[in-house]
Amino acid sequence: MYQILKIVFFYAAVVGAILVGAAPLRSRQIGDLQCNIDRLEIVGDLGGLQNTLATLSKEVTDPTTSTAIQSAISDVTGAQGAIGVIAKALLTGQDAPADARDQVAGNLTSAQNTLSDSAAASELQKAQTQLTNSITAGDGVVSNCN
Repeated sequence: MYQILKIVFFYAAVVGAILVGAAPLRSRQIGDLQCNIDRLEIVGDLGGLQNTLATLSKEVTDPTTSTAIQSAISDVTGAQGAIGVIAKALLTGQDAPADARDQVAGNLTSAQNTLSDSAAASELQKAQTQLTNSITAGDGVVSNCN
């Protein structure tokens, strides 16, 4: 019985080794430490920005500024959705879709343009800083996550 178990174990180990060797050798885009720090920063910064914009939208009474803030909220939500698509692809071992990266960049640029209005100075400055941090983290992801 012991001899049979040894043979079965040996063949199971050989099959396992063959299957492991058959795994793709290309990078799964998981990234190095700096890449993952940048990813966490953009997610955190966008979450903070979303909260700041929600607070700002409640405090602003000017219709023009309110519309601009709602537009920025929509842009940030779009960026977060595209980041979710990228994260899902990476977690399933697929390449990050280039169009999702473009959506993140486009939404962040649109939000930055919208938030350049100085009508709601204090909260707007906080939101602008968080957006700038998100853009910087996003640039880091692009640079460090090949």
